Amino acid sequence: MKPLLHASLILLATAAASLKANPEIPRAVAQSFGENVANNLMLVKGTATTSEPVAWTTYARDAFRPEEVLRINVRMEAAVWKASPAGAGTKILASQPAKTLDFNRLRVRSAEARVVAAKAAALAQTTFATVDYQLAANAETGAPEWGLALKDDTGYEVGFCVVSAETGALSFQDWTPRFVTAPATPPSEGERAAKGVKKTVRKAWNWTDKARSETRNFFRELFR
Repeated sequence: MKPLLHASLILLATAAASLKANPEIPRAVAQSFGENVANNLMLVKGTATTSEPVAWTTYARDAFRPEEVLRINVRMEAAVWKASPAGAGTKILASQPAKTLDFNRLRVRSAEARVVAAKAAALAQTTFATVDYQLAANAETGAPEWGLALKDDTGYEVGFCVVSAETGALSFQDWTPRFVTAPATPPSEGERAAKGVKKTVRKAWNWTDKARSETRNFFRELFR
């Protein structure tokens, strides 16, 4: 192969790899538990960080036992991302995303989604200290989306944004200042309806982890 052609192929391969955002997550899961588990990831969470998370909690739907959810921790250890089991069962999550994640469609990293949310916060004149990250697929389109809960230094959620993990577009934002001044006039019917819609969207992202409520020896069975 000619050197110039060889170099071009390397550049193309590198560019293609860089198109996938946060590839360390499914890669670490696949290395520890196999491609089948990695292909069934449906939720990724990173909690209360001031920058890029160095630890994620991932949730996968079991392809053979649809009622089972696998919880897996993905952490940075000695500059290498490693996945470890953190429980399995039917009660790991209070509710689940409808679709699994397609990481091939992921183009926007968590750090880039944070920048989008930070710009929206600045326009809304809202300051925040930490961010809780969630990555899940849109229930209708299957497109991956970042849900970012912006919190102040006390842990109070001052805002919530949904950013497309494909395009980086901000599709939803809601700001809830800690101290609210009573409005001079009662809210209109339209304002109440809009507030209701925002509450519904925010509630849809409340996939509560029922930690330690049920754990099983599922991960041992993976290697039998």
